Amino acid sequence: MGHKLPRRTRERVRAVDVLYEAHARGWDTPEGIFSLAQIRQDETTAQTALPAYAIDILEGVAQHLERIDAALTTYSKAWPLHRMPEVDLAIMRVATWEILFNPDVEGAVAITAAMQIAEERSTDESPKFINGLLGAINDMKDALSKTEAEQALSGEASAKLESSMPQSFDTAAKTAAAGGVLEQIDLDTLE
Repeated sequence: MGHKLPRRTRERVRAVDVLYEAHARGWDTPEGIFSLAQIRQDETTAQTALPAYAIDILEGVAQHLERIDAALTTYSKAWPLHRMPEVDLAIMRVATWEILFNPDVEGAVAITAAMQIAEERSTDESPKFINGLLGAINDMKDALSKTEAEQALSGEASAKLESSMPQSFDTAAKTAAAGGVLEQIDLDTLE
């Protein structure tokens, strides 16, 4: 990979490389990612040390891995995570962390960077798939990035409104909130 990518995107690539390595080693857990990030700070396979932003990404992905994977699973529809190309999964984990948990990065910037990395590292179809999936996550950013405390407060507020909602909508809303991430609601089935 040449230097045609912007510096920050090259730093994302380094994080993608470490996430891909963690997956290949079976260290695809928060602890495994943290451990490999620590190792790669001291022992790198690249010519330069792991950049600070790549470390921030890796620590953020490790910290929020469960919620990142839940968002990816929810919006990937028929593609479970284990069926996705491993490099695509690593790219999307980086971008999803940036979209949901890094307020310094605009969602559109994270998506564009992910597509650039996919164009260089993955299949011809990957950028389109990644764009669609990350676009859906970006559209739901506010709901998906709520902290657990905010989700609990939101649950209390919805319980107060529960009695005023029609039963069919209430049932759909409870289903959508299950698991801490919103799921697609089929509006045709609502009464």
